[in-house]
Amino acid sequence: MSKTSRVDALCAAAAALRVDRSSGQPARHQPITLLWAIGRAAANQPRMVCWTKARAELKPLLEEFGHTGANPSPEYPFVALSRSGLWELRGYEGEVPAARGSGLQRWLDDHEPLGGLEHDFYELMATAPAARKRVVDTLVSQFFDTEKRTDLLKNFRLGTPEFDGYGAVPGIEVGRVFANRQALHDVAVHRPLQAGICGTADGGAESIVLSGGYEDDEDHDDVIIYTGQGGRDNNTGRQVRDQTLTRGNAALVTSQTTGIPVRVVKGDTDSGYRYDGLFRVEAFWHAVGQSEFLVWRYRLTKISSDETVTQDPEGQAPEGRTNTTRVETTFQRIIRSTKVANYVKRVHGFTCQVCGTRLATPTGAYAEAAHIRALGKPHNGPDLADNILCLCPNHHTLFDFGMLSIADDLTITDRATGARLGRLREVRGHRIDQGHLAYHREHHSERWKHGQDEGAGDEGADDVGE
Repeated sequence: MSKTSRVDALCAAAAALRVDRSSGQPARHQPITLLWAIGRAAANQPRMVCWTKARAELKPLLEEFGHTGANPSPEYPFVALSRSGLWELRGYEGEVPAARGSGLQRWLDDHEPLGGLEHDFYELMATAPAARKRVVDTLVSQFFDTEKRTDLLKNFRLGTPEFDGYGAVPGIEVGRVFANRQALHDVAVHRPLQAGICGTADGGAESIVLSGGYEDDEDHDDVIIYTGQGGRDNNTGRQVRDQTLTRGNAALVTSQTTGIPVRVVKGDTDSGYRYDGLFRVEAFWHAVGQSEFLVWRYRLTKISSDETVTQDPEGQAPEGRTNTTRVETTFQRIIRSTKVANYVKRVHGFTCQVCGTRLATPTGAYAEAAHIRALGKPHNGPDLADNILCLCPNHHTLFDFGMLSIADDLTITDRATGARLGRLREVRGHRIDQGHLAYHREHHSERWKHGQDEGAGDEGADDVGE
């Protein structure tokens, strides 16, 4: 069956739902449940949902959008939809009670079945915006003709804010292959026909293409070490001059600062271009590349499929959650020695070594341990007391972004203004390694030399210490 025929059949099934009409109006329990599930598909949330979770999410929707005086009970639609061909119910044994009321509720509570859109229906709603719109339009016009459409769809997470170029492109699934750069441009996955980075220093990067054009690129599937643009001989693919922290290179720095995800495309003109999903820029640094020229490098990590990234309408605050939940996650990180960090903070009396501020809280004084030479790659600093400063949150951030420079005599300079801020506070029992201070100065002076002086601004940071 073609996609068009499939959508036609789904719309017909949605319009023909067997609902209670004894009040003179078609009941809305089943269409509300379908709109809720379609909204989950559009947000790439799991297809099947356990009864307890579905009940908690559906009941307030039934109360708000059901007919006045109707019983806001999710039990019946959760089960009845399985007879429509649009819904799957599984994870139980025996027969499902047909009657409404306490018997059905007890059965659901005892068996805790899973419910959700039929598999092919879910896939279509998750990946085909045009098909999703047709089905949603059918449900809304059939059952909600007196409702304000915008408010209704907003509550079911089915609104369609205008795409601003950042994040996932509506309707483009991860893994889609494009024949050439023109095809990428036509659907806004990657707009430039030649440049490998799309974006601006002010707004950040929208997308990048990893095509093997730069000899220093590294592709480790979910982790990419990406080389910035510029300084390459197009014929040989080798670097012939230093790169500068401008244009697309500066855009990726802004993405690291803001946390806005970047679309990644992999491939070339021979094999085609595959959209590989959304990545976050976790770090950037300068290095001498294989051809002995300075290049800017960026570490990007893939955002997992269960981490939802959405667009918010301009001028509106993003929607939060009234009720929050805890989830168990697994992650990898550099293990920092809390004992060493706490020692440094205690020996300084939780007082900032730059400004002398000691923050008092109901649970005691607060300060932060800032690593001078960051622990992560490519810095590989040690987790030792002589590589740690005791700072307030503000000066910790400024130090990590290279806005504070500390000389060998411990004089502090504000890079933004050139002003001397005094001398770093010292205490007995805490010696600072001047080699780490020199590394910090050199690392960030190169950024300013190849970034600020070129007009790229001062945005960005490398691995922030603690």
